[in-house]
Amino acid sequence: MQKGLGIAALVIAIISMFVPFVGTWLTVLAGLLAAFAYGPGIGLAIASIVINVVHIFFFSPLLWVTQGMAEAGAVMGEELSKSQGKAVDIDFVFLPWILVAAQIGAGVLLYVLHSKQSKRVVIPAN
Repeated sequence: MQKGLGIAALVIAIISMFVPFVGTWLTVLAGLLAAFAYGPGIGLAIASIVINVVHIFFFSPLLWVTQGMAEAGAVMGEELSKSQGKAVDIDFVFLPWILVAAQIGAGVLLYVLHSKQSKRVVIPAN
């Protein structure tokens, strides 16, 4: 079953690179599937997580542009509020970092589950 989850995670990670807008959210699904692909599917799970991180950093520039625009708007808002005497409250966009944190969390969960599974002692039946 874990190998099947690894294959599914890898397929979804590859598909997410080519689907606009929704593909970014598919990385979370692929990371979740990869987290439970311990044991025989660990290689596929690691490949899926790496593909997801590359997708978030290099193939989703809209996420980073949005964050940059929010930061620039905050700077402009501070200058505007200083000149008008008003307080401006602008939230920063943390979506790229949330997606990367989801992949890191999936990797940590994968490591923990794989180490637990490899420590089990299998006693063969006679």
